[in-house]
Amino acid sequence: MTLLIQRLLDGLFNGSIYAALAVAIAISHRATGRVNLAQGEIGLFGGYLALAMASPAASFVAGAALFSNLPGHPFHLWISTLLAVIVAAVLAVALQRALMRDFDESTPQRALNRSIALLICVSAVISSQWGTRGRIFGELFPSGSNDFVSVFGARLRYTTIGAWVVVIIACGLVTLFLSKTKAGLSFRALTDNRASSVLVGIQPKKLMAIGWGISGALAALAASLAASMSLLDSSLMFRTLIYSLAAVTLGGFDSLRGAVIGGIIVAQAQTLIPGYLGLPTEMSIVAALIVLITVLVFRPWGLFGQRPVERV
Repeated sequence: MTLLIQRLLDGLFNGSIYAALAVAIAISHRATGRVNLAQGEIGLFGGYLALAMASPAASFVAGAALFSNLPGHPFHLWISTLLAVIVAAVLAVALQRALMRDFDESTPQRALNRSIALLICVSAVISSQWGTRGRIFGELFPSGSNDFVSVFGARLRYTTIGAWVVVIIACGLVTLFLSKTKAGLSFRALTDNRASSVLVGIQPKKLMAIGWGISGALAALAASLAASMSLLDSSLMFRTLIYSLAAVTLGGFDSLRGAVIGGIIVAQAQTLIPGYLGLPTEMSIVAALIVLITVLVFRPWGLFGQRPVERV
């Protein structure tokens, strides 16, 4: 029983990462009606910026010298992460306005191709500037051998608690923005009924840029949280993207709550199924796909997505 609880608790950390990126993908999809596969790489760019801002100018981290003239540099890792989240949001908006302005008007196939092209371009920039080897990011939360809470004999680590607190706060802020601000309410109206929203004067292009900005910020947050528990390398968010896509598909592309719950389910499947079926760690993605296929057989629109209505 203790082993089961421990595996459940271990899966929660990955669940927070998948949930954050899944919400980012869901927000971007609601803004444009298309899936942006470059979301993870935009977030990874933010993660590398956080590392550069937290590193001394004399270090071998590319970009650290650019921030050396700013007062207080090198910054505390949390300050660097928050600044990187803001920069990633601005970068996402700039990419949407400059390169993906008509992303929502593209056919699904063309939109997919364009997002893949953007993914490759951003990944190439990251590899050229920071290389492909793993780098130590630093600890955002205490992660010592004694930094845990005992739960029925299992260990719930502070890193897991902290990651979920951050993700819940971020998702809460997004929810407040969507429900309490004029821009947020306009964004919800646009995603619910695009044609009617345009007729009452809502500007889709402006709101789509806002959606991309929120998505970029959440993706950078996910990259920083993931790097804090492993190494920051050029393939970090590509791996995470696969699980997050499974999570948002499982929960439903039009449901932020579904994206979070989907992230938890995928992470638990990744932890439990290989552990009890004896699959190697490298095959953990198979577990996520098993759960995804099983759910989509019965609910193709996801657990919390809205069933499409066809008018005849």
